[in-house]
Amino acid sequence: MKKLTAVSVWTKFKEFFWMTVAGALNATSLYTFLNPSKLIAGGFSGLSSAITYILELFVQGVPYDKLMSIVYFIINIPLLVCSVIFLRGDFTVKTIYATLVCTGALAIFPYVNFPRFTDSRIIAVIFGAVLIGYAMYIASEFNGSNGGTEIIARIVSKYHPEIDLSKVILGANFLITIIGSIIVIAIEHENATIIIYSFTYVILGSTFMGMFKRGFNHPQKFMIVTAQYESLTQDITTYFKRGCSCVDVVPESDDEPTRKIVVVVVQYRQKVYLEQLIKARDPHAFVFVKDVYDVFSRPTFNRSYKNK
Repeated sequence: MKKLTAVSVWTKFKEFFWMTVAGALNATSLYTFLNPSKLIAGGFSGLSSAITYILELFVQGVPYDKLMSIVYFIINIPLLVCSVIFLRGDFTVKTIYATLVCTGALAIFPYVNFPRFTDSRIIAVIFGAVLIGYAMYIASEFNGSNGGTEIIARIVSKYHPEIDLSKVILGANFLITIIGSIIVIAIEHENATIIIYSFTYVILGSTFMGMFKRGFNHPQKFMIVTAQYESLTQDITTYFKRGCSCVDVVPESDDEPTRKIVVVVVQYRQKVYLEQLIKARDPHAFVFVKDVYDVFSRPTFNRSYKNK
């Protein structure tokens, strides 16, 4: 058993504080923006919304959001049990905690007059997606999740890492969104456009999560084919504080000058300065650029910006 220290206690406190924020943001996205517009989220949140609309036909006197909180927790129980059995550890504890926070918040919000937004569905979709995207980002950063399909993905990837689950989960989310929206249309007599709004919410939520994860200054990989590789690598190292890699280029004939491919990764905001440097050193260099979505060995690289 690890010895408790002030640092470890503070670390755990900070982690569970942010998991509390993740659960609360998840609930806020649903309660404030999604539910008032009668939209369906993807995953188990959308599934719980659809089931709640059906249960409302038989259960009287219980506010929709409180009933939804109960359904949300109940349908997550089997997945949480599976997480305890197959995953255990820190991830499971934090996921259970975030699920409890979301459930409690959804149950409490109606009794504290928590604000609800009903003016515009498109604005509700955008702000709801920002909140859920940030909630998913926080949970993943601290080795947790908000339950639902994220648990399924973890379990499957643990035993079958070769399987690409992203498309399967996306398809499942779309299927839940379609079925849930049809239920809302049938029961609440809503317009079919709620399907489009719900789809937009699901897509934007995942997009915003990716943006928060890689930062708004995501890295760029430059591959520069140049004969001035010595001076260029020296300038890059001095100005951008970055290391470079050089790859030999096979010439088409003996008359061609020696060229190399200079490979370097910089932040997005440094892109324009590197382009200017390349033009100054070798206007005839052949350059192509690719987005880099993550530098996992140096996470702070995704957000740092440093040049001389």
